[in-house]
Parts: sequence; structure tokens; C-alpha cells
Amino acid sequence: MEVCSNCFADKELKGFILSSTNIGNCNVCDSSNVALIDITELLDFFQELIGNFRTTDKGESLKLKIQKNWNFFASQSLAAKILDYLLPKLSTDISSSDDIVDYNEDIIDNFSHWEVLKNDLKWTRRFLSDIGYLEDLGWDGFFNTQYELKPSDELFRARVHHQSGILAYKADEMMSPPSHLVGGGRANPLGIPYLYLSDNSQTVLYEVRATYLDELSIGTFYLKDKYVSVKIVDFTEDTPLFQPTKINETIKARILRDRISSDLSKPMRRYDSEIEYIPTQFICEFINVFTGASGIRFSSSVHPRGKNVVIFDQNMMVCKEVILKKVNRLNLNAIEIK
Repeated sequence: MEVCSNCFADKELKGFILSSTNIGNCNVCDSSNVALIDITELLDFFQELIGNFRTTDKGESLKLKIQKNWNFFASQSLAAKILDYLLPKLSTDISSSDDIVDYNEDIIDNFSHWEVLKNDLKWTRRFLSDIGYLEDLGWDGFFNTQYELKPSDELFRARVHHQSGILAYKADEMMSPPSHLVGGGRANPLGIPYLYLSDNSQTVLYEVRATYLDELSIGTFYLKDKYVSVKIVDFTEDTPLFQPTKINETIKARILRDRISSDLSKPMRRYDSEIEYIPTQFICEFINVFTGASGIRFSSSVHPRGKNVVIFDQNMMVCKEVILKKVNRLNLNAIEIK
């Protein structure tokens, strides 16, 4: 069986197939005049991939689980066609793409420890967590999905004015408050200022909960010129499954990051306790120490098209412009709570 890049959605695998010099028609997805490879070239990859799943009474079909978590194939029907062709050729107890499966215990134990750690940090021990065990789980290597923040990249921060008719804040007033005034946030502990920014000026309106007729100062921030670039751990990147690193570690890292990202993105509610923020504060410090990264990027939960960036050391950034704006329209939507 020959397959083409249009059979898959994984960007790394698509690139690998496109490098082939074998051009023809794909009998799997019916694409014409495309680069083709024999599916047997991928047997080693699929052997390692399927080895991370086990059959179970409760769970999801193999094709659904791979698609749901990884969007690996171009469609679920193509997933079924390719998997059903390959599974008899692999050493596995899974015989069909419709078999109900779950991840192996080592994968489940790894990402499930996030919930254990959250509970321990909030209610058992806060300052002497078992870092050695996190290293044993491999967590110190699970945050290598990073991007480079460069001096030309624009980031934004907003401050709501508490009275009308005042001038825009000065550039230095757009930075984080001094340490003695800093409360605990989703990423920063009490008294330790991190700089919360967004990748566009619209997202910051949502992040500061701006309401109709509010006046705001919106600052434009850049990395200081003395830095060529800095590394930011990226919780928004869609990690490819097809890559040279061990697939087991790739799966563990991706699922763990997704769970942490979900907690980072949760909007702060006015009745939340700061205790709820301790686990994500811990993981940000863990990232700072074990990766040397200068910050994190995660999806905004209040503005789906936006991304937030937290800079651990705000002295790396400079606010070059502040614009005064006024909210002239507000759209609210409520859903029934059942």
C-alpha cells in the first residue's frame, strides 16, 4: 500500500512524505500526481506508536483516540483504512481500528500525577515538593516545546482607568506593580512580579474584564534590544506525533502540557482563592529553573483567538508606546448551568 501526504494531518509526517521522489496516484485518499511512499516505510513508527496503547473494556476506539488527541490522520475514515491495513503486520493485541483502547499505565500514571501534585501543593506540602520524583517521571524534559521571542515581536498589556478623563498611563506605569503590592496570579506567587502580556491588543480587553465605556491604557511591549532572542515555553503549539524522539515521551509530554495549559488558561473568577493558583505558580517556577526559559505562552480562555505571554523577569521588556482607548461596544453571552 502506498500513501501520500494528503492521507495525514501530522505536519512532520507530511513533510517526510513530500520529500519522496516517487510520484503517482494515491489509492488510499484518491489524490492524483502526488508524492508517495510505501506504508511499510512507516512500520517501525507505527509499531512504537501502537505499543503505547492497550485494549480495555472502557475507553475509545483506537482510531478515535489517535484522532482526538493528535489529529494525526487527515480524517477518521482514512485512519481506519490505514490502521486496519497495518495492525495485522504489527506485534500487538489490537486487531482493529475499532478496538476499544486506552493508554498504557505508565502514560496514565505520568499525566495523572499532575492532579496528585496539585492536591499536595494546595493541601499537604507546599515548599518541599518531591522534585526528584518529577525528574524521575521525566517532567524536566517535557517543556522543550519553545519558541523564540525577538525584539521585533509586539506584545500588549492593558490597565483599566478607575476614573474617566485622565491621561494615558506612562510607560513605566504599565509594568507590573512593585513586589510589596503584587498579589498571587495564575503564574506568579504572591510578592513576585511577573509581566502578563497578550499577543494582540484585542485580547487584553478581555483579560482585564473591560466593560462598556471603560477607559484603558494599552501599552505596546518589546523585548529589549540587548537580547537577540529569549526562549518561551509554548503551551499552544500542536506537537507533531511523528518525530525522531521516543513516541512514548512525546505522548507523555503532550498530554501533560495540555492539562497544565488548561489550568493556566482558566479565567480568574472574583471568588477564587489564591490557593487555586499555587499549582500553576509551582509549574512556572519549575519551568524557569529546569528549562532556563524566560516565560510561557498559553491560550486565552476569554478570547479564543488570543494568546497570553508571561515574562518571568519584566526587566527584559520595555514599553515603547501607550495608547488611551475607550470601550464602545460590549457583547455578553450567558449559558444555562445544569
